[in-house]
Amino acid sequence: MSLGGQLPCRSGLWHASCPSYGTILYRVVFVRRRISHVGVLALVVASCHGGSAAKTTSRADTLFAEDFESGDLSAWDGVDPTHHQVVSDPSGAQSGSRYLQVTYSTGGEGGWLTHFFMPGYDSIYVSYYVRFPTNWQGGTKLIALYGSRTDNQWSALGKAGLCPNGTDFFGTWLITEVSGNPGPTRFYSYYPAMAREPDGVTCWGRYGDGSETYVPPLTLNLGAWHHVEFWVKLNTPGQANASQTFWLDGVQRGNWAGFSFRASTILRLNAVQFSFSGNPTGASRTLYVDHLVVTTGTRPRDE
Repeated sequence: MSLGGQLPCRSGLWHASCPSYGTILYRVVFVRRRISHVGVLALVVASCHGGSAAKTTSRADTLFAEDFESGDLSAWDGVDPTHHQVVSDPSGAQSGSRYLQVTYSTGGEGGWLTHFFMPGYDSIYVSYYVRFPTNWQGGTKLIALYGSRTDNQWSALGKAGLCPNGTDFFGTWLITEVSGNPGPTRFYSYYPAMAREPDGVTCWGRYGDGSETYVPPLTLNLGAWHHVEFWVKLNTPGQANASQTFWLDGVQRGNWAGFSFRASTILRLNAVQFSFSGNPTGASRTLYVDHLVVTTGTRPRDE
């Protein structure tokens, strides 16, 4: 079953640029009663800013969406105007008329933007678009899902180099390697059983544990918008049944399953982060981001 027509923002989609949550919730509940036999609810709605031809797809399990059409970044923690600016340029946007421009310093840092959804969930799916300019050099982190304690939303942040114990934190990223411009896309994960460095106490994110699969090509071409999708499902404590998958432009390119992110339900997925951290290149770089959607389900076409 499909829902035809276009609904205005105030009655169809909740996200960073749509203020009327109460009205939205009522409409969604009403629609779901009418089509309760349908497992997925998808609403195609017009942009909140009338006159835009761009459309945003939302679902009943949507936690957060950001299309940057509001022109501000008030929904995010970590905003730094020296790194993060919303650009108004319909010809350059993936959809609508605005998108995020990220400026990296010569040392490789572009800051970060974090959005929390406490206390958290056991499954999170993220969809967004990224564009590397034609003069891009090096690699970068792309997007992260953090697992903090349900009683401390910050417990997973700022943990680079530390080894998780199963009850304090976990984190998993998609990154592009520094071996190209950019290099191949990989998982980059912190989890309790991860390999330690030779000193036995230092941990750096891992691309896998030997059970992961990557399907080339894993590189993102310059100058074009690419659709990046990332789904993470947590393990049942005491079992090694966590899984994570990513897709590039609609094709599954990475899968890693049969391991553990946590030893207790005190850890859940409770933050999404644009992580703009790359290798030093000696030159300033820019990256472009648009149309983020975060849901609690799986990839729509897999439901």
